[in-house]
Amino acid sequence: MEQSEVDTENAMTIPPKRRLFGWFEETIPVRGLKLSLSDVKAVYEELSAINRKFGEDVISTLQRDPEMSDDEWAKQKRFLLEDAFCLTISIRGERDQQFYGEDAEVFTSDKLPSQIRTIFFTNVTAWRRHSNGTDPENRMEIFLDFSKPALFDPNPFVSDPTPNDSNVTVRAQDMTYFRAVQRVVDTKLLNRKTWYAVIHRSFAYDVGMWTIALPAGLILASFYMDQWLPVDGDFSAYRWAFFIYALGMVVLGYRFLTGYAKWAFPVNVLAENKDKALRHRIALAGIFAWLTYKATDAIYAALPFVP
Repeated sequence: MEQSEVDTENAMTIPPKRRLFGWFEETIPVRGLKLSLSDVKAVYEELSAINRKFGEDVISTLQRDPEMSDDEWAKQKRFLLEDAFCLTISIRGERDQQFYGEDAEVFTSDKLPSQIRTIFFTNVTAWRRHSNGTDPENRMEIFLDFSKPALFDPNPFVSDPTPNDSNVTVRAQDMTYFRAVQRVVDTKLLNRKTWYAVIHRSFAYDVGMWTIALPAGLILASFYMDQWLPVDGDFSAYRWAFFIYALGMVVLGYRFLTGYAKWAFPVNVLAENKDKALRHRIALAGIFAWLTYKATDAIYAALPFVP
């Protein structure tokens, strides 16, 4: 067998040795925030500056077409910087209206829907149109969801966090790029927390159940059982049936109020959406105030030293 045939056979049977490479990657949840379009625009502009610096570094390594003049090559580089290294924006309205743009002016347009459901921007779309569909080595995706959960949530997994897919995903081979995106997220997004964000976390329902709902249910059920069905009364046989039923109704009411609260106080809020849930929040405050009063009154009446 000739040497060339041996080399060909080895090339077909022995895979090439591939170089080792690594990258930095993180998906950052973005939850419990109150933002305005100006806040989102500020985030967009800072991330655009980071991506533009990445673009300048990439373009500086490109080989010049020898047939191009200096002026033509300068124009080509400017075009690539603007067209391949911008962050494209997709905005979806409450009624499924779709809006698309490629600069910060999108956030100040008077054509935006009055109710915005989601905002998404990324550097991948612009890159792909100049790279035969491949992804950039440094990429980011920002997805902000301002939708509300269902008012009556039938989800059996009540301990799970309130569904909301808002996140920032960054995957980069350059640590400087990776850290810069993280810094923008930390300083421009995650510091906009709402005061009620805790109700949307994992096991928030369970904590409220064991520290508020069950104690209140036990107190109220015991109090009204003695009030309405005294031990020496004609219907004393139904005392414990009433107790169990009353406790169950309190637990069921707690679940309804929890869903109502998550709807009235959504995970993420966009100021321009002008949420009209204020009256619902006032109603919730009134319900909790009344329940607190009744539970306190029941405890006071049950104390042995009270005349």
